[in-house]
Amino acid sequence: MKKIILFSLVSLLCISGAAVSSEYKFQFTTVSDIVKKVKSVFGEVDSYSAKFTITVENQGKKTVQSGIVKSKNPNLLLAEFSSPSGQKIVANGKMMWIYIPSMNVVAEQDLKDDKGTVFASGTKSGLNRLFSKYHYKFASKTQPEEMKDGKKYYTLQLDQKESRSGYRSMKLWINEQFLITRAEGLTSTNKKVIIEFSNIDLSQNFQKGMFKFDIPSNARVIKNPMLAEE
Repeated sequence: MKKIILFSLVSLLCISGAAVSSEYKFQFTTVSDIVKKVKSVFGEVDSYSAKFTITVENQGKKTVQSGIVKSKNPNLLLAEFSSPSGQKIVANGKMMWIYIPSMNVVAEQDLKDDKGTVFASGTKSGLNRLFSKYHYKFASKTQPEEMKDGKKYYTLQLDQKESRSGYRSMKLWINEQFLITRAEGLTSTNKKVIIEFSNIDLSQNFQKGMFKFDIPSNARVIKNPMLAEE
């Protein structure tokens, strides 16, 4: 579960605030150009919402989770799961709460230290940390790549600079607006986690109050469970 949540938040980081005019299209030619542009567009949008699907493939088994994510710059996040129903992630830049109603558990994670910045939603620091921890290159010689549906995406391959816990490699799909719409992560045990975004709406104007989380009185609280990315 922790791997799914960790990868989800890294991926959610990558789409928050990422909106630019279509005039840019696919005119950037180097991988550094793409990374710089993805990072530079952060903060241009006040709020966004998107549907997400998380697929986990492990030892021949597949599980799927889905829901809607909402974010408000600079650091507010709300991910509401429709499957599993009622599961929720809320983050305010300093603290993150993961509510799992089926277990009656709330994981309360401090995001203040450097290790936690990768989880902070809608901030440049989280995305900068992602690219600082991985070597990155185009995933193929032909860029942008044309997919089976005829759409084109820049595809980036990311590999850990140092062997550590978490995802040893990742692959990102970036559209012409420099939105990361799909990401795949592979762990050291060959577990694959895929997150896809659809119905991305960058015209939202959410109020801060919707990102408040009140811990249920009867829930068991686990403090700082994510000491490592494994």
